[in-house]
Amino acid sequence: MSTTNSFKQIMEEDALMFPPPPEIEEHVFGSLQILTMMGQAMELYIPKVFEMFILTLGGTVKEIDEAVKNELPEGAADPDAESPTPGMAGTLPRDEDIAPTD
Repeated sequence: MSTTNSFKQIMEEDALMFPPPPEIEEHVFGSLQILTMMGQAMELYIPKVFEMFILTLGGTVKEIDEAVKNELPEGAADPDAESPTPGMAGTLPRDEDIAPTD
């Protein structure tokens, strides 16, 4: 029994026999460059747009920075959260919630 993938071998042979035209490769790479440039521009300007809206509505950038610093680390319990309802999925019953079985 052979361990080579015949479909993969046929695909490689076809790629060697019929290479893609250079115009198509150039078009694809050009599109990728445009998308990369747009992504970099968005990464640069989108945060500033949000800051501008916050400043326009009367907030300050200092308040934003403090809010980010005051966020809880991921996975930490929220101190303001209510205790879960007994019987809720993923919760264990407390001793006082269990009726004695005398």
